Amino acid sequence: MLRITDIAEEPLEFLTPISGYAKMPLVPLEEAIEPLVSILPEVQSYAYVAKQRCENPADGLTQDESASIMLYT
Repeated sequence: MLRITDIAEEPLEFLTPISGYAKMPLVPLEEAIEPLVSILPEVQSYAYVAKQRCENPADGLTQDESASIMLYT
């Protein structure tokens, strides 16, 4: 569903922020997406394409960081 069309179904309960992620080690994108493969088999192909499009990021990010943002958005 699109975010705009499903906003009416959003629960009104307060959700606590995600914590602890900043203390986790950075891993390659391929390793980070491994847990997703069983529910989204195409994610490996998506990650490959994202990394190809981010070979030389001009923003100071690593290839994996830039590709992760592209994949997420």
